[in-house]
Amino acid sequence: DIAGNEVSVSDVTASLKASIVPDILAGYPAVTGIYEGQNREQRKTQTSLQTALPLIALLMFFSIALTFKSISQTVVVFALIPFGLIGAAWGHYIMGMQLSLFSALGLIALVGILVNDALVFVTTYNDNLKDGMDQMEAIYDTAISRFRPILLTSVTTVAGLGPLLLEKSVQAKFLIPMAVSVAFGLIVITVIILVLLPVLLIFANRLKVVSLQVWNGVAPSYRDVEPAVPGAIRNMPLFLLASVIFVLATGVLITLFMRLSAMIV
Repeated sequence: DIAGNEVSVSDVTASLKASIVPDILAGYPAVTGIYEGQNREQRKTQTSLQTALPLIALLMFFSIALTFKSISQTVVVFALIPFGLIGAAWGHYIMGMQLSLFSALGLIALVGILVNDALVFVTTYNDNLKDGMDQMEAIYDTAISRFRPILLTSVTTVAGLGPLLLEKSVQAKFLIPMAVSVAFGLIVITVIILVLLPVLLIFANRLKVVSLQVWNGVAPSYRDVEPAVPGAIRNMPLFLLASVIFVLATGVLITLFMRLSAMIV
């Protein structure tokens, strides 16, 4: 166990393994060292996360893709996740805390909140398209109508975590990193969802229009390439190509995330 939040268990363990324990064991060849306590619990959690996270990510992806009936919109939602990690990292820096196991668990909860807010936004956007709005009009109306619900969700969540963030007791110190990840990450992703998500949706729309123009030689309208529109223009070869690219990119991202989680925990 460590006495404060100025250092992480991983750093202390690495220092023990590199410079302290080897010098001690050098004088006692028959003795071996075993790292227990938080180190053991972190190893167990790390093994569980490496198995569960890829499965959870794939389940989330296919659930969202089936709901929207769109690979591009699902990719846009997943593209927002790294920005939540940025907010959590800044939160730990501001609070003077190291990333820990509970920080990683807080990041998982943060991803759930982020995806939920993004689903609300994209669902409203698709409903506007079904009602006959143009693509840009649908984006604008969605941003205006979803501003208050998304903002209130973030404000109430951060306010609810406030007492835990300010708590000084020993009993609460293990949960504070989780609260920091959620609260500060949520502040950042609120801005990201209200500003960057519409930009990414427009970018994905324009990319589909350009791709179909290159493929077919005719540029469709911005509205006609959106999957929520009845009779939307679809191209199966492009869809399969985009799916292969996404699967490869997802595999790379999952590998990087697993390595990052190993460094954190």
